[in-house]
Amino acid sequence: MEGESIEAPVRLSATYGLRRSEALGLMWSAVDFKKKTVRIQHTVVRDGKKVIMDDTVKETASYRTMPLTKDMEIYLKGLKANQKKNKKLCGKSYHENDYICKWDDGKPLDPAYVTSRFKRFLKSKNLSHIRYHDLRHSSASLLVNAGYTLEEVMKWLGHASIRSTERYAHLQAGNKNGMADKVNELLSIA
Repeated sequence: MEGESIEAPVRLSATYGLRRSEALGLMWSAVDFKKKTVRIQHTVVRDGKKVIMDDTVKETASYRTMPLTKDMEIYLKGLKANQKKNKKLCGKSYHENDYICKWDDGKPLDPAYVTSRFKRFLKSKNLSHIRYHDLRHSSASLLVNAGYTLEEVMKWLGHASIRSTERYAHLQAGNKNGMADKVNELLSIA
């Protein structure tokens, strides 16, 4: 995705399991480079022909503070510097705002564009079709497979209920089978 117009939201969604609305709603003021945190507290959604930018998220549990990963910190610092250059180049035609995911002229990315561009990108690279939302599922699956509990993954994703996270329970079963094999091996007398 490097250099693609939707690189920022894709990186954010894949890394943090963000909903598209959360990635597009992420603002620079929500990133604390000193504390190394990212606050999820704003969304950008499309409602018919209208794009709605709002200081709300899907559910109360979706308000969360995430740790700023080393790779994301490097990426965001570079992106911020690039946006500063673009602002200077565009001058008065620059769309001033605090959004992270935007065009070179500062105009925020449209949710519908992100979805359609993601689909076209995958097709152009002969990659399997996945929905943009599957980046969120992949993040959750990777965490479960790495041994994190469903409750931990629930909090990471900002689910209000463990029921939403239980779709990944089958992945934990695989971990338990591996654990059972390991226990059997360690306790085996033969």
